[in-house]
Amino acid sequence: MKFLKNNEIDFKKWDEVILSSEMPLVFAQSFYLNATSPGWMALVEGDYKCVMPVTAKKKLNINYLIQPPFTPQLGLFGSYDQNITETFFKYLTEIYGYISIELNAANFFTSFKTNDKRTFIIDFGKSYSYNSNTKRNIAKANKLNLKFEEVPVNEILLLTKKYFHPFLKNKLKIKPNQIRIFDNLLNSSIEVNKLKTFKVTNDLQEVCAIAHFIFNSKHAVYLKGTSFDKNANSGSMHFLMHHAIEFFKKEKILIFDFGGGQSDSLGQFFSGFGASALNYKTLKLNNLPKAIKWLKK
Repeated sequence: MKFLKNNEIDFKKWDEVILSSEMPLVFAQSFYLNATSPGWMALVEGDYKCVMPVTAKKKLNINYLIQPPFTPQLGLFGSYDQNITETFFKYLTEIYGYISIELNAANFFTSFKTNDKRTFIIDFGKSYSYNSNTKRNIAKANKLNLKFEEVPVNEILLLTKKYFHPFLKNKLKIKPNQIRIFDNLLNSSIEVNKLKTFKVTNDLQEVCAIAHFIFNSKHAVYLKGTSFDKNANSGSMHFLMHHAIEFFKKEKILIFDFGGGQSDSLGQFFSGFGASALNYKTLKLNNLPKAIKWLKK
C-alpha cells in the first residue's frame, strides 16, 4: 500500500481502475475530484489494483478526512478483499483525528461502526417501470406542449448563474464557497465532455425546469435541478427526468443515479420512475483531544 500525494497519482491508471470497479462511479474519477477536492491524495495497492481517494483538510494543525461537497460514495475501488479494506482504514485512523466520509455501496468492513445512507438508481440491465403518477405528469407536460432541450455548452454557465445560483443559495442554503466548488465541477466536467444540461420550456420559451447531469461511460448522476412552475403543476420536472433517463439509456450507460433520496418526498419522486434504493455506508470517527472535540461540535 502506498500513500500518494496528488502530483504522484497516475490519473490515467486511476480512472481506468474506477471504470473497471464494481461501482464505476463518476464521483471518484480524477476530473471530478480535482474540482471538488483540489489536491486530493490517494491510497494505492500495488499497480493500481485497489485505490481510495483521500480527501483531506487541515485546520488548527489537525488533519481532517471529510467528504467533499457534491461528492457522495467514495471509499475503495478496484480489486480488494476484507483484509485490504481493514488495512486501508486502520492506516487512515492513525493519520486523521477526525473522519467523516461516505463509502460506496460495494464497501463493507466490521472494525468500525457505520451508518446507512441511500440513493436511488435505475440499473438499465434490469427491468423498471414508471408508476401511474409519473406517467400522468409526463402526459400532462406533453398536453401542455412542453419542450425538452439540451442546453448548448456555451450557454451552460450563463444559465447556471441565472437559475442555479439563486436556487443553491436561497433554497438549499449552500454557502458561497461551495457554490464556487459547484461551478468548478461544471467547468471540469465540460473540459472532459462529461456534462449534460437539459431544460424544459413552454410555448413562451420560458424555462420551466433545468438540470445538470455528470457521467462517464457507465454511470450518470443527476447533480442538481429545479423547476420554476411548481404552482402550475405542469409536470415539467417529471418530463425532464423522463427524457434524461431515455437519453442515457440510448448512450448505453449502465447506471442512472438520482444522486440522493434521503427524504421521503424525494424517495417517492425517484421511485416513481422505477428506481430502486441503493444503500451505502457513512463512517464518522472523532479521535480528537477533548478540547478540540468541543470546538468541533
